[in-house]
Amino acid sequence: MTRKKGQRALREGRGLFIALLVVSGICIVVLGVLFFSGRAITLFTFKKFVVNKAFVRLLPREYTLEKAELIRKQVYDFYDHAEEEGIPDTTVMRVSQKIQQIMADEKMTDEEVQSLLTLIEKGKGTG
Repeated sequence: MTRKKGQRALREGRGLFIALLVVSGICIVVLGVLFFSGRAITLFTFKKFVVNKAFVRLLPREYTLEKAELIRKQVYDFYDHAEEEGIPDTTVMRVSQKIQQIMADEKMTDEEVQSLLTLIEKGKGTG
């Protein structure tokens, strides 16, 4: 009787071990994908969610729709250019941090927008 209990516990232990191996393998694959395509994920996230949604909503109210669209396009094009032309990660990070800093207080001034556009133009020159 104790022999059967021991065999059952051994089988359950194997199942747990296999489950842990599978979960560990999945974690390693996910971390590998994030490591090797982290830049692409960051660029995609900033283009689709930050620039197209949150950034545009916080632009100063006095901006016309045309001016707001032009600014959105300039920022969006920077991230496209970073993806295609290989702008250094430090430059992309600097621009992304500037956007986060500007958006932190949930309002933007014209001076903040102009300083961001200046930073973007300088950044495009480094690619």
